[in-house]
Amino acid sequence: MRTRNTCNFIIVAALVLLLAGCSGSQKSKETELAQPPRLDRTVGDLAEIVAFNPIPVRGIGIVVGLAGTGSAECPPGARDYLRQYILAQLGQRKTVNPDMMINSIDTAVVYVEGLIPPGAVRQEAFDIRVMALPGTQTTSLQSGRLYTTDLKLVGRFEEAITASKTLALAAGVIYIDNIAQPSPDPRIGYVLGGGKVTQDHQITLALFTPDFTTAAALRNRINERFGRDTATATSDSMIRLTLPRGFEGRKEKFIKLVRALYIGTSAVAENRQINWLILKLQAEQAKEKYETGLESLGKPAVSRLLPLLKSDDLRIRFSAARCLFSIGDGRALKCLRDFAQDPTSAFRIAAIEAVGDTAGKQDVIAIMSRLVRDDDFKVRYTAYKYLAKFDGASIIRTAIAQDFYIDQIIQLSPKTIYVSRKDKPRIVLFGAPIDCEKNIFIESDDGRIIINALPDENRISVMRKHPVTDELMGPLKASYRLADVIRILGDVTAPEDDKKRIGLGAPYCQIVELLKKMCEKGTVKAEFVAGPLSPIMQLRQPQQPSQPQKDNDG
Repeated sequence: MRTRNTCNFIIVAALVLLLAGCSGSQKSKETELAQPPRLDRTVGDLAEIVAFNPIPVRGIGIVVGLAGTGSAECPPGARDYLRQYILAQLGQRKTVNPDMMINSIDTAVVYVEGLIPPGAVRQEAFDIRVMALPGTQTTSLQSGRLYTTDLKLVGRFEEAITASKTLALAAGVIYIDNIAQPSPDPRIGYVLGGGKVTQDHQITLALFTPDFTTAAALRNRINERFGRDTATATSDSMIRLTLPRGFEGRKEKFIKLVRALYIGTSAVAENRQINWLILKLQAEQAKEKYETGLESLGKPAVSRLLPLLKSDDLRIRFSAARCLFSIGDGRALKCLRDFAQDPTSAFRIAAIEAVGDTAGKQDVIAIMSRLVRDDDFKVRYTAYKYLAKFDGASIIRTAIAQDFYIDQIIQLSPKTIYVSRKDKPRIVLFGAPIDCEKNIFIESDDGRIIINALPDENRISVMRKHPVTDELMGPLKASYRLADVIRILGDVTAPEDDKKRIGLGAPYCQIVELLKKMCEKGTVKAEFVAGPLSPIMQLRQPQQPSQPQKDNDG
């Protein structure tokens, strides 16, 4: 009997212990789940920027103003689409017969494509590529102009062009680059800055692990650092970002700072993070990562950065100055200015960019007005970009036929002619006024433009054959000032019944080609510099898209 009672006691005790263990395990799990998320990390450790990539867009349009080098060929689906599109653009004004326009050999139906920049804002410009339809008789897009074209998301364009949403518009004069290669394909052209975004594209931050507490903490920290309403948490996993003031045109910089932003749970943790970043900034060869981390923390890092302005190590001194100035501490300006003005410094361009991106208008103009006279062209051009941004008085700008513009930098520095091949078409004359030499004879490669002056003549004759009729236009008289010659070449022609001929209407790409030739032949004593190619010119030419289809309701 005693043995049975003992066994019963042991069994009951075991059951109690087992139940207690299960209860303890359950409570442990509940306690673990109730723990707040660990936040003593950076935003980049907890979330990632999503969909921050170029958006490929495509459309079908029509190029006009061709000198018999177009064609009447057009697939039925494309013709139906263009006919409806042209009529819709005209509205009540039925002044154009769409079929007659398409059928003319002075026009060509083309595919149009481009890449909308990541996080683009409404009206932001981008370069586009224009291609004649394959299998057509179009031989050249030279001297043409692209009529306004809707650009749509590439994938949906081929499914239903009329149903796809328009993300951008494209229009402008065709640019064919004759500088990079002597014989480019004339059936492929570009419109520099010809794409215009029609809506804002949101920058979105996605949490790796959805959690309302973490989303709220990240939102609050970003707004604390960059200003109210910069971040909006739309769910437990998504945060929408709005570009704060001061970061216009610097989206990539803003995203870097957001990723590096430390989410500290206390002032002690934040101070520990600053100390670690300072040590890394001093010790590591590649300093930009740690500079970005300190800049993202903002004002709390200032007191630790200031002593580094006196460092004997120029790399440390420059990184500290750039970081401080980006945070908003004006005491770093003198240090950056010294780097920018030192012709022996390896940090000149980076210092100019730091000042140009962050300083106020008056400081930028004062510093860049000196640097734009520098002997180093890269320094001059970088300074010019920031002067142009703030409409510096040392730049004289002239718009030519609303197609491109001339910027003249009045100074005695080395004379240089710069032409752009991306973004906005522009010709920059460094060391203006730049004059042509006496006794000129310059002819375009196709023989359609002639610039001529005898040694004893005080004016230059400029002539051009009309691109369609082949009639001789001119000669128009220009002074020996190069800017005047460019204006005569590119400005619009007057109506036939107007005796005053304003200009010859030559396209930007042909003027660029002539300027290069004038420098090479010594007609103009200046260095010719062609700007970098547009990224879209360097992309591999894609396969031609399939014929666009109408939606079911079309």
